[in-house]
Amino acid sequence: MKKIISILAISFVLCSTLSSFGQKPPKTVTTKFWVAGICGLCEETIEKVMDTRGVVAADYDLADNQLSITYKPAKISEERIHQILNEAGYDTEKSACTNEQYQRVHECCKYREMDKH
Repeated sequence: MKKIISILAISFVLCSTLSSFGQKPPKTVTTKFWVAGICGLCEETIEKVMDTRGVVAADYDLADNQLSITYKPAKISEERIHQILNEAGYDTEKSACTNEQYQRVHECCKYREMDKH
C-alpha cells in the first residue's frame, strides 16, 4: 500500500512539473506606465519611437502621462522599451534618461523645466 501511495505521489509531482514546462509565454503583453511628456510633440515622438520591432500597439495619453503598450515579449523586453524611450530623451517610471539624451527633445518638450510632467 505504501508503494502505491509513493508511486502516485511521484507520478503527480512529475506530471505537474512536466506540464509547467510545456506552457508557452504569452504571445503579447499589454501594460501601462508613466512617461514624462508635456505637449503634443512629446506624444507624437513617444508613439513614433515605439514603432519598433516587437511592439504591436502604443498609445500615449498626455493627460495622465501614461503609455499603454502591447508588445511581444519574445521580440522585445519591457526593459528595452524603457531604454528606447530614454534614448529618445524621455524619463519613464522605471528609468531616467541621461542629460545628453534629454537634450535631444525639442525645446517645447523640456519637461524637466516644467512643474507638471
